[in-house]
Amino acid sequence: MTHEHLARVAALGEEIDRLCTLDLRPSGPIGGYIGRFYAAARQQCDTALTFAAARCLNSVAPGDTVVIATGFCDPPRLPQGETDGPPGAAVLARAVLLGLQATPVLVGEAAIAEPLQACTRSLGLRLHPDLAVARQVPYGVGFYPFPLAPQEAQAAACTLLEQTRPAVVVVTERAGPNRLGVAHSAMGRALPAGSRALVEYLLEAAHAAGIPTIGVGDNGNDMGFGCIEDVVRRHKPYGDVCQCPCGGGLATVVKTSLLVTAAVANWGVYGVVACLAALRQQPALLHSAAEEADMLQACVGAGAADGITGRPLPTVDGLPTAVQCSIVELLHALVAKVC
Repeated sequence: MTHEHLARVAALGEEIDRLCTLDLRPSGPIGGYIGRFYAAARQQCDTALTFAAARCLNSVAPGDTVVIATGFCDPPRLPQGETDGPPGAAVLARAVLLGLQATPVLVGEAAIAEPLQACTRSLGLRLHPDLAVARQVPYGVGFYPFPLAPQEAQAAACTLLEQTRPAVVVVTERAGPNRLGVAHSAMGRALPAGSRALVEYLLEAAHAAGIPTIGVGDNGNDMGFGCIEDVVRRHKPYGDVCQCPCGGGLATVVKTSLLVTAAVANWGVYGVVACLAALRQQPALLHSAAEEADMLQACVGAGAADGITGRPLPTVDGLPTAVQCSIVELLHALVAKVC
C-alpha cells in the first residue's frame, strides 16, 4: 500500500464518518446528540473514526481471530434482541473472512443466536457453536454464548481469550453498565436483571492482555462510550439521571481502545467495513444493498425487532429498509472513488 493510497483512504474516512453520523432520528429524547458524541470521540482520535478502526483491523493477519460481540436484549420487549447490532456484526464477520482471511467469532446472549444465524446465513456464512469446527468449515463463523452472571462471565472471558487469542475485539450495540453497575436502554430504563451477557468482563480481560478493542454505538449506553462518558452525561437525555431507581444515568463507564460513534450502530460498522474495503482495494468486502434488505428480513424472521418501535418489522431504529439500503449504496459510491 502506497502512502498516497493511504492518504486517499484517510480522506475518504472523513466523508464516511459524515455519512454514518447523519442524524435522521426525530428530535427529542431519542435524537439531537449524535453530532456532539462524534465531536467528542474525534477529539480523542487523530483521524476519521471509521478509518482508525479499519486501520486497526487491517493489521489482522491471515489465520488470526477477531471476536465480535453484539446483542441488545430487553425482555419482554426485545427477548431476542433488535435489528441494530446483529446485521453489523454479520457484515463485519464477512469482511474478516473474505478480506483478512481470519476467523470471526461472534459473542452475545444465547437468546440472539437465531437472529445472528439468520444474518450470517443470509450473507453466505455458516455460524457454528464449536469454534474448532468454525475454523475448519468453509465460510465458518464461531458463536460463543456469553454468560449472564458475573462469576461465570469472568471465567468465560479468560477461556475465550485463551481459546481464540484474538487479534482484535469489537463490540457493537452492546449496553454497558453505568458508574453504579446498572445497564440501561436508550431511554434510561434499567435492563432486566439476568438478561444481559456481561461482555464488559471480556473487554477487561482484553485490555489486560494488551489486545486492541473497538466499540461501535449510537446512544451513549453502548460499550465504548465510557471514553466520552462526561459528554454523554451532559447531552444525552437520561445520560446523567436515568428513569430507574438507581438514578445513575444511562452513560456507560465501559471504555474501548477506539470508539466509533454513529447515528445507527450498524452504519458505524458498515463505515468501518467500507474503509477496510478501500484500504485493501476490495469493494466487494462491503455487502450490497440487496443483501442488506434480505438480511433485515431474515433477522426479523428469526425473532429480532426494531429497537425503538419494538415491532417485528425490517426497520432499524425506526428507519425503514430503504434508508438502510441507501446508506449501503452511498458507502459503495464513496469506496468507488478510491478503488
